[in-house]
Amino acid sequence: MNYIDILLCIPLVWGLYKGFTKGLVIEAATLVAFGLGVWCGITFSDYIAQKMRESFGWETPYLPIIAFAFIFLLIIAFVFLVAKMIQKMVDGVALSAINKIGGAVFGALKFALMMSVIIFMIDAIEESYPMISFKTKEESLLYRPVGKIAPFLIPALDKSKVAAMMPKDPSPALP
Repeated sequence: MNYIDILLCIPLVWGLYKGFTKGLVIEAATLVAFGLGVWCGITFSDYIAQKMRESFGWETPYLPIIAFAFIFLLIIAFVFLVAKMIQKMVDGVALSAINKIGGAVFGALKFALMMSVIIFMIDAIEESYPMISFKTKEESLLYRPVGKIAPFLIPALDKSKVAAMMPKDPSPALP
């Protein structure tokens, strides 16, 4: 176990704790709300901006951003309200313990996915700019297993595209 394992454990334990305190329903809802909010914001912001322009006579170059923010916040609020209602039903049916345990697992997995994306980016960048020594990565108990999560769940990830964005001027690796 080395410093990388400690750096990876902190967010994983935090995700476990937050997932346990919020429960599976709320944890899943936050992920769904974020994804759905971004998608709806991107998809409908031009339409809503046009309706705002027509209805209120607003003429600003920031109207699409305002429309995106409006849609995003509206979706998040709606999903959160639905999740709270589901949470109340789950608590009423005595499934609270299962909800908490599921939330802990989901929370840890959510943070593991985030850490995996970071590892993916580090590995891609390291093709041009070494940052972490090979030995340190090999001695780490969590670096490789956590690093495999994002490419497994998101097969479209491609290191070569990220690495291609980096200039080819390598710096020395950290110990």
